Amino acid sequence: MYEAMFLVDSGDAAAWGDLTKHLANILSRNGAEIIGITRWDERKLAYTVKKRKRGTYVLAFFLLKTGAPMVEIERDCSLSEKVIRTIILRADHFTVAGMKMQLGEDIHEDVAQKLIAERGEPATVAAAVVGKPTHYGEAEGAAPVAEVADAEAGPPTERSRANDDV
Repeated sequence: MYEAMFLVDSGDAAAWGDLTKHLANILSRNGAEIIGITRWDERKLAYTVKKRKRGTYVLAFFLLKTGAPMVEIERDCSLSEKVIRTIILRADHFTVAGMKMQLGEDIHEDVAQKLIAERGEPATVAAAVVGKPTHYGEAEGAAPVAEVADAEAGPPTERSRANDDV
């Protein structure tokens, strides 16, 4: 099992259906069985990449048969005009519940159920995960990070009050 992070042009990400079909085509023509593809975020890039200052990140999980050509997927991505950068990693450590958390509604349930059966994962745990977290690393309904940091900091000290007056 693999996870791929694609960096795509934000203009191409606006036509989400076409972009999803394009990425799915790259993966499936090289023997991959797609678990899910989801849009992550549009960001300003730290430096210009292929004359672009902004990009949209797209996350995909997929299964690849043993001996299938990973090099072909990477080559197709580098030849694609829509894909700016790609990183593909093994994701055997992910459970189906973890993938559902990342993909949300974009997961293909039939492939997920097949994976649960192959791995022997408890189906109740995988079915319990309902949606994406509201922020990376933050569970739904959890306090925002700033509130947690303020609560842990405690009352201001004399030194910090003195710095506030300056």
